[in-house]
Amino acid sequence: MRRFVYVLALIAFASHPVIAQQPVSEINSDKTWGIRWAASDEFSGDSLDWRKWVEQSGLPETSSWNWDNAENIKLADGNAKISLRYGPKDGRHFSSGILKSYRTFTYGYFEARIQGIGWNASGACPAFWLFSGFDDDVAEGETIYCEIDVVELQQLDWYQGHQDDAHDIDLNLHCVVKQNGARQWRRPKRFPDHQLGKWRASWHPGDGFHVYGCEVNREEIIWFIDGAEIARKPNTNWHGEKHVAVSLGLRKPFVTFHNNRNLPVDPMQSPEVKSRLKEFPVSMLVDYVRVWEGE
Repeated sequence: MRRFVYVLALIAFASHPVIAQQPVSEINSDKTWGIRWAASDEFSGDSLDWRKWVEQSGLPETSSWNWDNAENIKLADGNAKISLRYGPKDGRHFSSGILKSYRTFTYGYFEARIQGIGWNASGACPAFWLFSGFDDDVAEGETIYCEIDVVELQQLDWYQGHQDDAHDIDLNLHCVVKQNGARQWRRPKRFPDHQLGKWRASWHPGDGFHVYGCEVNREEIIWFIDGAEIARKPNTNWHGEKHVAVSLGLRKPFVTFHNNRNLPVDPMQSPEVKSRLKEFPVSMLVDYVRVWEGE
């Protein structure tokens, strides 16, 4: 009996690697973090653990593509492979995958090791992000929705006369605040000092894996890449309970952004989009997602 218990303990230990016990950027810190396996995944099994991730219903609303996790998320060589593919259905022209945690968190340390896509052109954005639900019952001036983008890769954004390329990495904050009883979106470009973050890498995100992390506490939000701090903002509106998500979304020219949402572009009506359909499917890789809370 004692031998049986010992074997079970070894199995449990092996399934939760020691390397995951502290964030990459906090290994030499005096902070104590406890990993939360309910929303952490090493993707080392034979199949995805859908007890941690929402498989179908309850995924974020999109206007330009369909979520199809059964088709677009696979495990391969110890990674979660998330694909974006062309396939018209229900008035939309593409489908993709998203890992959204059932578990929610207010504060903590969130980290993922990700390889982006091989493109230099715009069109697909690998993202690691945190987001709340919408609560329209909050008081005037309070936060209805909050979103923290731990990282958005390869958006090729345009800002202040500068066109980003694939080396430019976005680290943004979004929220919706109740204003005069209605939803008011607050986007990074309108509030750059408090919500917009950009960092330029010397490497291409699609050429290999890199570690993207973010600490969220009551006072600040702090971003890390490969263990180095690269940005921080005051935490003014991002105190809600947030899901953890990794996804691959569409960007221009396959969508247009209007009225706070991405709208689909019909490939048959756009020569540019139609000419690029041969580039699909495209995939990102996720080696792990790890979530910690302070002990």
